[in-house]
Amino acid sequence: MNINVKKFNRYVIYLISLFIISLGASLSIKANLGTSPLICIPYVSSLITNLSVGTTSFIFSIILIAVQVIILREGFEKRQFLQIVIGSIFSLFIDVTLMLINFINPTDYLSQVMILLASCIVMAFGVLLEVKTEVVFIPGDGFIVAISKALNKEFGKVKPYCDVSFVLTAAVLSIVFLGYLAGVREGTVISALIIGPIVRIFKKYFEKYVDCLIEI
Repeated sequence: MNINVKKFNRYVIYLISLFIISLGASLSIKANLGTSPLICIPYVSSLITNLSVGTTSFIFSIILIAVQVIILREGFEKRQFLQIVIGSIFSLFIDVTLMLINFINPTDYLSQVMILLASCIVMAFGVLLEVKTEVVFIPGDGFIVAISKALNKEFGKVKPYCDVSFVLTAAVLSIVFLGYLAGVREGTVISALIIGPIVRIFKKYFEKYVDCLIEI
């Protein structure tokens, strides 16, 4: 019974982490200084197709999962197919959080920067919770893990290159289909540079509290 309660706590915290990460991604959209690498391709795709960001995020998740299967083949763990479920939940959370913060419309650059920094802090805390629960990778992280396994490189060394590839892809898509650069600005670079260090700070000061929450 105790084990079941711990598992339940772990999954609840994992779902909360997905919501927090999606809130951070939505805040980066509202800051309008360029979205985080995690969401830049879905955001640009939504501008091109007029679909919601959540819908394009789900489509992008399916593509990333398919690429993981192709790269890893027999090495792709069956439980990682749950990324499809996780991707759909995360995509739903993006649309929900965008509606919840629809009232946020910064009118000056300082406000935009403050919202961008808030998005990085929120997303970093969500990532800490996600990592500590050790449930299933979100598709974006699963893709990076697959690349790191294929190249026999550490996740942390591969992630920056994957982030850059996401950003460049979003930039090319926006220029080709929209005729202008969308979703990629200084905020994209800032997000890519500071979210990791913020996660490490949160881990240093809050890891023991997160562990206690999971083990209740």
